[in-house]
Amino acid sequence: MSIDTAPVIGILGGYGHVGAAAARVLAAERGYRLRIGGRSAEKAWRFARKLGDHAEAAVVDARDEQSLSHFTRGCATLLDCSGTAFSLHGRVRTSVLAGGVHYVGMTDDGGSRTAAGARSAVLFTGLSGTLAGWVPRWLADGLHSASRFSGWWGGLGAIPPHTAVSCLLGKRQAIDLPVGAAADAAPPCGDPAYGDEGPGTRARPAPAAQEPASPAPPSVQAVAVRRVLPEELRQQAYLLRLPEVLWHEVLKGPGVPAFLDRFALRHPATGDGRALMAAARELAEASLRDAAGSSPYQVIYGTLDGLTPQGTLVRRSALLHCTDVTGLVGVIASITAHEVTRGRVPPGVHVMAATLPPRATADWIVRHLPRTTARMTEVPTGEPDMMTPTSPPVSGARDEAVGRQRGPAASARSAPGTSNRKTEG
Repeated sequence: MSIDTAPVIGILGGYGHVGAAAARVLAAERGYRLRIGGRSAEKAWRFARKLGDHAEAAVVDARDEQSLSHFTRGCATLLDCSGTAFSLHGRVRTSVLAGGVHYVGMTDDGGSRTAAGARSAVLFTGLSGTLAGWVPRWLADGLHSASRFSGWWGGLGAIPPHTAVSCLLGKRQAIDLPVGAAADAAPPCGDPAYGDEGPGTRARPAPAAQEPASPAPPSVQAVAVRRVLPEELRQQAYLLRLPEVLWHEVLKGPGVPAFLDRFALRHPATGDGRALMAAARELAEASLRDAAGSSPYQVIYGTLDGLTPQGTLVRRSALLHCTDVTGLVGVIASITAHEVTRGRVPPGVHVMAATLPPRATADWIVRHLPRTTARMTEVPTGEPDMMTPTSPPVSGARDEAVGRQRGPAASARSAPGTSNRKTEG
């Protein structure tokens, strides 16, 4: 494909933390022209020049509909990394879709989720929730049915303010649950399986078939272990017909857990963008203090019990570990924009967790983030035909419910792989 005929992806806030990370990934993948937008012409042009000939720059103000319309003219997709959409109550998305352009927003803009028009809109609803919704899809890919998912997310590192906004907006939709016995069973501080930096610095050995379905989230040097049920995981539990799901957040601190406790009590009104942005800055500052003097990391672990098309009961485990939270969000943004632009996301409004391609997302993360591990393992847990299938294959059920249009490449990604799969970068 000639660069002159390649689709254009406009990136609003394209020289910011997340926007720049997403732009670098899309530039490395090639196949697109990138339009870097923001209110500073100097910053936009300076960054666009670093990306090469396939990138251009333009001044744009997301609050000005005429400016936004001019910026998106000729674009296939707008990737909104500006961080202001939530305070405009969906007006940016409405304007972009009305202009015949797909929309990918890196915050939940608070607008209607009712489908409107022939274009696609995808909203990022926070890192923990997005991962909680994507990991069971990754594990379920190619299985006939699934019965139980359990997982946890933990991290340490500076959180950019606009990423913090998405985190706080996601907290509004999540359900907090009692931790219960699972957290009480977590390994004691200093467990050598995790090392000195806490969860994620070293992979826990794959559970044997006779062990419980999922290990408890670790409490190594963790100030808080929270059991939550994100909106995205609730959605996937329905689509995958999972009767049992469990998700924990492991927070080192003390600043971030203390802030989240205060936020849960005061919860600024959804329409109060100024108060929400102030809370996001406070969360970002707390994350900086907590991370001082420590190596940053993000770690996600999950297990899924299911049935293969051949009738074998198995337990799949997934581990994702990286050291760059901004880079991780940027990769997630870039692959979503890629999927939308390539026509693989149907019209309507979707949460990002439901649109991330199960296996390709792990591949993109490893390919574009240094010092990153993504591994899936599978072990049998019973004899063939011990469980009679009572529902259609989970991949088929998901496709029917979400309405995904698959091409040959997507079908190839969904084909069952080997029982042990490890990719490292």
